[in-house]
Amino acid sequence: MVLVCSMALQAKTLYLNTGGSSLWETDGANKFAIWHWQGKNEGQWSAWMTNVEGSIWKADISDNSDMVLFCRFDVVTGNPDWNANVWNKTDDLPIPSGKDMYVITGWGADEGDWATYGSDPGGGGSDPTPTDFDKAVPSQSEDVMLQAFYWDSDQDKGYGDTKWQTLTAQAEEIGKSFTLVWLPPSAAPTPLGIYIPACYSTQSSNKFGKRSYLDGLISALHNNGVRVIADIVINHCGNKTNSCDYSELDFGSEGTFRPQSDWMTSNDEGVYQYGCQGGSHADDGQNSGFSNYEAARDWDHQKSEVQQMCRAYLKWMKNTIQYDGFRFDYAGGFHTSHINDYVSAAKPYFSVMEYWVNDAGHVKSRIDDASKNTLAFDFPARATAFKNGIAKNEYGNCVNPGLRSQGYAKYAVTFIDNHDTFQRTNTESDIQNSTSGGSINDRALMLQCNAYILSMPGVPCVFYPHWVRYKTEIKKMIAARKAAGIHSESSVQEESGSGYYRATIQGKRGSVKLFLGSAANDPAPSGYEQAIKSDKVAMYYHSTGEAIENVAVQPLDMSLPMYSVTGQRVDGSYRGIVIQNGNKYLIP
Repeated sequence: MVLVCSMALQAKTLYLNTGGSSLWETDGANKFAIWHWQGKNEGQWSAWMTNVEGSIWKADISDNSDMVLFCRFDVVTGNPDWNANVWNKTDDLPIPSGKDMYVITGWGADEGDWATYGSDPGGGGSDPTPTDFDKAVPSQSEDVMLQAFYWDSDQDKGYGDTKWQTLTAQAEEIGKSFTLVWLPPSAAPTPLGIYIPACYSTQSSNKFGKRSYLDGLISALHNNGVRVIADIVINHCGNKTNSCDYSELDFGSEGTFRPQSDWMTSNDEGVYQYGCQGGSHADDGQNSGFSNYEAARDWDHQKSEVQQMCRAYLKWMKNTIQYDGFRFDYAGGFHTSHINDYVSAAKPYFSVMEYWVNDAGHVKSRIDDASKNTLAFDFPARATAFKNGIAKNEYGNCVNPGLRSQGYAKYAVTFIDNHDTFQRTNTESDIQNSTSGGSINDRALMLQCNAYILSMPGVPCVFYPHWVRYKTEIKKMIAARKAAGIHSESSVQEESGSGYYRATIQGKRGSVKLFLGSAANDPAPSGYEQAIKSDKVAMYYHSTGEAIENVAVQPLDMSLPMYSVTGQRVDGSYRGIVIQNGNKYLIP
């Protein structure tokens, strides 16, 4: 009798969260593997990683391994091997104690953080449930957003039009500075405008262009490393033929819907003005100034059918139309807990809500109500730092404003103007100034404000007319931010006095110094490079990253291992570098 004993190799599971990066994942071409080793010992490949859900992958490795490389292969590769086509690769990563998942936060190999994949709450042996890293709020985000439209920008109102084909032609230039682009609503509008949608599932009758043009724009932006943010208008909708009927919605595999009159709130004006049926719940908006939008019918977000419709709509926008994130319009008109519901269903890379209130504590509470699963436009910082600060030479108001004062810089999308605040007023902007009224022509005001958001934590959003008018300066500001690795959670040291403001902002790869007002005349700080210097503003940066100039684009030898893929400064831009046997190549 022969007794055979077997012992399973002790293993541990590692996870990779690609964060939905279009440069790490392409539909139908996702194949990941792990090279792992201990110390300087020879390593080995794991089996192919398997998908857990969404952008999360897993594989088992030897329990004694303490170093790891995550690699993405050509989908046709039979087995993981250095001689196979490796499309992406991280740096050598030490596996930290207590953490088991690497979360890609940028597109370079050194842009990521370790997190912990949550334990299975049921203990039933199924895959565990993601924790905070699965939210649509990137950690230490280095994203910079462009609002790629303004009011009536389907026409040229002085800054060019922003139709889909026009933006497609600009995709390469946009991709050199921005990682996020916010597009206007693409659902079919009513005659009242794009912010009163008539049919969510019709994306071809928007005045910015037909559906095929939108598809081409999104593809062009993705090909240039840019994620695309959809403008989502779900507080209210327009009608089909009369005040009480609604368009049928076809979201393909996500479902079809036939909205009825009782899907509206019980206190909607359609009930008492037009005799519509209405639902059983009153409007649950949390901002009295925004509840019960009187120009259109308000959805009852407490009704299960409306919730199902909104989940399906967002999933369809992400999976079929290929948007990467969402901007929620008019979020004061419905309870922000619904945003968490819908975002959790769709699992986008990014979410931000328009909660138009200047009280930072109030906005923080609404982010909490959304289970911290969305960012918010920082209207409080705009009011404090710009309207009551820079525009009035009261630089003390630039110190710790808005959501940053609440410890919520991570959740802040900072901005100067948007489609609502610009050109819809007599002064072009309600950032008031005693002499210019906040005009875009006030160069000193515009450059100071843009330098401020592009130096500070949060996710800065540049307004399209500003980009058009001050493109040269804004490009330099963004390049400085990226070179220093300023991110949404960067720390700030700042001071102000009569007529001046100074700040040092710490990034992942260096720091930025910002001088406003009379401080702009200070001597250049030692060891820093100048980004811009103009009337009342000076911005300098220091980067520990290597500056590589004039690196030619060369074909990669795919038979050789890629030792790392990293983002470095090249000719003033932040570009991808492949390091292969000590040679450096630009990613084409």
